[in-house]
Amino acid sequence: MAEVTLFVSGLYPDGQDNGNGSERLLTVTRRLYRSGESEYLINKHVCRLKDIREMFLDTGLEMKSYSVLEQGRIGEIINARPVDRRFLIEEVAGVMKYKVRKAEAQSKLESSKQNLQRVTDIISEVKRHLNSLDRQAKKAERYKKLIDALKEIELRTSKREYVGMNQSLQDVSGALDVLKTEEVRKRAVMAQLESSLQQKRLLMVEKEKEVDAINTDLQAIEKSIAEMERTIAVNRTEIEHLGNYIITLQGRIEETRNLLEEKRLRAGEISGKDAHIQARLDSLKETLSQRKEELLEAEEGIFSLEEDIDDKRRELFRFTDSLGLLRNELNRLETTHEAQSRRVSTSEREAEETGRRVSELKAEMERIEGDIGQRSAALGQWREKRDGYLKEIAGLKEGVEGLRQKRSELREEVASLRSRIQSLQEMVTGNLDREMIQKAGISIMASLSEVVEVDPRYEKAVEAALSDKIKGFVVSTTEDIKKSVELVNRGNLPRTAFLSWQMNNEKQQTTNGEWHMKNGEAAPVLGSVVRSEDNYASLVKSLLKDYLLTEDMDSAIALLKGEEEMPLHVRVVTLNGEVLEPGGAVLCGSGSGILRLRRDLRELEASVQKHSDVIAEVEASISGADQRIEELKSLLREVDSEIVSHEKELSLLQASERRFAEDRDRLEKKLGFIHLDIQELHKELDGLEEDISRKKEEVASEEEHKRTIESGLGILQEELSVRRSGIDAKRHLLTDLKVEINGYTERLSSITREREALQREVGGLQKKEISLEEEIQNNSRIVQKKKDSSAGLEERLKEAVSGAGTLRQRISEKRDAMRDERESIVADDEALKRERHEIERLGNEVHEKEVLKAELLLKISNLVDGIREKYQVDLAGTDISTSEVEEEDHQKVLELREKIQAMGHVNLGSLDEYRELKERHEFLTAQHEDIVQSITELQEAITRINRTTRKRLKEAFDLLNRKFGEVFKLLFGGGSAELRLTDEADILESGIDIIVQPPGKKLQNLNLLSGGEKALAALSLLFAGFLLKPTPLCILDEADAPLDETNTERFKAMIKDLSVNIQFIVITHNRITMEAADYLYGITMEEPGISKVLSMEFV
Repeated sequence: MAEVTLFVSGLYPDGQDNGNGSERLLTVTRRLYRSGESEYLINKHVCRLKDIREMFLDTGLEMKSYSVLEQGRIGEIINARPVDRRFLIEEVAGVMKYKVRKAEAQSKLESSKQNLQRVTDIISEVKRHLNSLDRQAKKAERYKKLIDALKEIELRTSKREYVGMNQSLQDVSGALDVLKTEEVRKRAVMAQLESSLQQKRLLMVEKEKEVDAINTDLQAIEKSIAEMERTIAVNRTEIEHLGNYIITLQGRIEETRNLLEEKRLRAGEISGKDAHIQARLDSLKETLSQRKEELLEAEEGIFSLEEDIDDKRRELFRFTDSLGLLRNELNRLETTHEAQSRRVSTSEREAEETGRRVSELKAEMERIEGDIGQRSAALGQWREKRDGYLKEIAGLKEGVEGLRQKRSELREEVASLRSRIQSLQEMVTGNLDREMIQKAGISIMASLSEVVEVDPRYEKAVEAALSDKIKGFVVSTTEDIKKSVELVNRGNLPRTAFLSWQMNNEKQQTTNGEWHMKNGEAAPVLGSVVRSEDNYASLVKSLLKDYLLTEDMDSAIALLKGEEEMPLHVRVVTLNGEVLEPGGAVLCGSGSGILRLRRDLRELEASVQKHSDVIAEVEASISGADQRIEELKSLLREVDSEIVSHEKELSLLQASERRFAEDRDRLEKKLGFIHLDIQELHKELDGLEEDISRKKEEVASEEEHKRTIESGLGILQEELSVRRSGIDAKRHLLTDLKVEINGYTERLSSITREREALQREVGGLQKKEISLEEEIQNNSRIVQKKKDSSAGLEERLKEAVSGAGTLRQRISEKRDAMRDERESIVADDEALKRERHEIERLGNEVHEKEVLKAELLLKISNLVDGIREKYQVDLAGTDISTSEVEEEDHQKVLELREKIQAMGHVNLGSLDEYRELKERHEFLTAQHEDIVQSITELQEAITRINRTTRKRLKEAFDLLNRKFGEVFKLLFGGGSAELRLTDEADILESGIDIIVQPPGKKLQNLNLLSGGEKALAALSLLFAGFLLKPTPLCILDEADAPLDETNTERFKAMIKDLSVNIQFIVITHNRITMEAADYLYGITMEEPGISKVLSMEFV
């Protein structure tokens, strides 16, 4: 059990009627039990929920109270339609209890009028039926007498027919037994024939296998013979090819020997020429040697002279080079001296400039270091703030992911449930399409399975009782019934049940809750276990009024046999769905299970609604978390922007600092190098001046020595020219000798090369001759082997051909023996076919007798069942006289049936219906008078409520209008404001227009006011209502957000004044508003997902 208690004070100013004396306190309690039931208490005394509602309505409270106001709500008051502002004067007037009571009275009045119309229609219909039932009751008496007479005759004729068919059945059974005996004998003979035939066929199969085995051996031998013949043919072909090849090789050996003889003759011819050429060549070489010696002696003299000249030239060149080097060195030293002088002056200027730049860099670096410190501290603060936001976003995203996972799972479950609902809806749909029926202009109120609700254990019983009607449709009137029948017949549609709500509702069927049996037990009427809506209760009860419910078949049978007084129209149904009819018929088997499907459908729809509500809650949580994440992301983007800005600035400062430090170090090093360089330059200048004077003296000495060498070189060159003219003549003679010697040498080399080539060709031909002889020997050996192999294969071939002939002889002998056995098998097979044909003939006769027997049994069964169902009499076990003539009985039956047919339809229950309908007419007449009286009283109550409400609203409007103007002037510091009714003649339905004129402005439309003016005007109207009718508690959620500082001060002062009688809870970000508070609560979130409350009391 769960319990909650609400403590309320001030409802009874003097503490009366609350049970607590002068405590002036009232408690309202609700208890909720596990079963779902609730219990309500006022001051610990049990009461109704309606009592609690009326108690609070007496205070003027309602759900649309203006005591909870958020920023958007305040704007809605100004922007709302005039009719939507009515709640303002209704709150002040406290007419809520009158509105509720008026609505209840109007609802009851409308319901009473509908009931009056319904009762009037029912009374007229009942009165019309009452007259016709009187005639039907008299007709039913005559009908019963005719039925009893017909029953007596039909029982007698049926008994006579039953005895005759039993005799025929015995004759057919005897003939059938004889035929079956003959059939059994024939089948035994056929079995013997089949066995003998089967054995012969098996022997035949064995012999065929032997023939197949011999045939397989024969095929193997024939394959071997073919292989040997092929091998012999191949050997013969190869021997022929090798013989031709050997002849070819012998021809090639003869050609090689002839060519070898030719080469040997050519070698003998060229062996005498080379001796003569060699003698002439030796003589020319000796002359050439003498000429060379003479030329060498002359050239050695020239070489000596040339060496002297070269020595002079080299000496001249050396002195020239030395002189050039000295001059170049002198020029270099002079140029270097000038450059060094310029470098000294440049370095001194650069040292001065570098010193000044180093000082500037040091000052700039001190300033940058200060800026870096400040930027680093600010960047650390922004990063801490970003880390906090990131942690909170991560926590929210993790929560959202969990919620989305849950939502996804719930949606999958809902989709699965809806799929099952759709499947169940398709399963419970009837034979006809509901839309098709409605398009035909037929008003369908519901499907019968939709309005029937029953506990699971009774579902099979109810479904079995209603049968096809469970899938039928409930229509409004009898006209709809006619249209439905026409639609089904015209479209040749499946059978479908249609039930008239009007007809069943008019009859107001009433049934007893149970049937009391003689043994003291009670069988409930099936309609008593069924629940349905009030509109369909009468319909459902009327459908099930003739069915009694039992636990099982035994109970049902006992009930039907033991209760003679039970009406003939009453049927018994078991919990398992078996239906026992008065005639003895039993309907059983599984039904469509539509009630179970409907129950499953309702449970699934409730589950879908529950899941949808949870999904909506989850989506609201996700939306809130996503909104918070977006806010945090927006803040995070701002923080990131600040961090990036600070990082850029800090990076630039640090880069500047590094660059300045590098420049400073570089310049300081440069300055030191410059000073060292200046010192070195001065030393180098002193050394250069000394080197320049020394080099000038060396250049003058070298020029004098050069002129002496050039004079001696001219004399030696003239002598060299004379000697070279003599040497040239000797060289021409030597060249001629060399040419002649080269000619003879080339001829001798040519002869030598030809002789060597002939020797190589002779050796190759000799090797080729030997190779050809070896190849002839190898091929001769191969030919001999092939001949030997062919001889062996021919011997084996003769043996194989002999074995194949033997096998063919055996196969022929066995096939001749198998031919005789096949003829025997064919003869046995023909005899077996004749036996089978005879058995088939006997089988047909047996079948005909069995069909005749079955027909007789079926006729007897139908006759017995028909009599049992129609008259509840067992023909086999009942002794009935059959003495009268059959023709007389037949004539009487025809006469009785003609009379019954002439009576037409007879309502056997018309007597009971007449009595019940008369009682119902009297009851409805009394109900009609009560409803007329209640309508009159309700109309008088509504008139009194309207009069009281109109008076209270007028008074409240005048007070609120006056107070609104006062509060407006107080909050705006002047101006004017008033309320106007849109329809003064009908204050109960009139809307409210707000007319305001802020100080210093023209009277204008509310939409032209600024946001702050709209909010202040709305607050003026709300505070005016508080002053007239203070509320115990008022919650203001950022109501001061649109107000500027001056208006906020006025707002604060008004809140302070009103807080004497009203407790305010104000949610605000405005410091001025906070100053008016007695208690301050701050909500913060130091860790993501964890809120922390800070409270403060102002003294």
